[in-house]
Amino acid sequence: MFETILIIRRTEGFIINNIKKNLSQKQYTVTECGIDEEEIRAVKDDASVIIFYVTEDLEAFSKPMIYIKELCVEENKQLILISNPMEYEVVSKYISEELIADVIGRPVDIERLLSDIEEILDEQSMQARKKCILIVDDDPTYLRTIRGWLKDHYRVGMANSGMQALTWLAGNEADLILLDYDMPVTSGPQVLRMLKAEANSAGVPVMFLTGKSDKLSVLRGVSLKPEGYLLKTIGKNALLETIDNYFTEHAKGEDDSDDAVSTEDSGDDIWSEYGVENNGLIGGGTGDEN
Repeated sequence: MFETILIIRRTEGFIINNIKKNLSQKQYTVTECGIDEEEIRAVKDDASVIIFYVTEDLEAFSKPMIYIKELCVEENKQLILISNPMEYEVVSKYISEELIADVIGRPVDIERLLSDIEEILDEQSMQARKKCILIVDDDPTYLRTIRGWLKDHYRVGMANSGMQALTWLAGNEADLILLDYDMPVTSGPQVLRMLKAEANSAGVPVMFLTGKSDKLSVLRGVSLKPEGYLLKTIGKNALLETIDNYFTEHAKGEDDSDDAVSTEDSGDDIWSEYGVENNGLIGGGTGDEN
């Protein structure tokens, strides 16, 4: 197999050595490090799966746990926890439930651990063949909702700010970005300009996904030539249809310049192009319910 499994632990011991032995017998490459941000940073790149062996006094390790969370969000690292319920309660303050593939108690069920890893790697192999969508929104609940809608059809990355989106894109490739229009600190239009200014993200197509449906916001948004302007009232089926149609009509690497909305068009022409469709969808598709 040769995939690399990273074990993050406080100290070595019998249980850790037993896990390493079983992983090695399955022909996984095993690396390990302490619960320290710099140590994790030095070995995380090749890791297909991270096993976090949780111990007591976790509050002293808040910074490394925040970094582990960032790896899950920004680099799509898959995380398995080995912990008891009280330890998990502490971890969940820093790493949200949806970022954790499984929680295994002690004594460690090795067969379950190996099965988890195999399932994760199979899913990664399957996901690698799917197109990737990055969702950028400052609302964590909405992020999780849209991810839930898309994850069975596409690989999904998440970022809660423009800067986090740029960081994610520095280490990952996206085929489409769904970008919130109205975010604090850096607005959606500002983020879009930032994306276009960076070499690794300039060519990534962007659709605004927003609650702003007034004509002025739409005109300002489409003047930046996004691939679509979708309202957050859009349903699951309509969103999937819109994205599916986009990928069907635009082969990867195709020059989309002929399809972009010209800023020289009149306001009425742009409004007609991006007019409000049924059930709150702007820019194409249908308004199917969830």
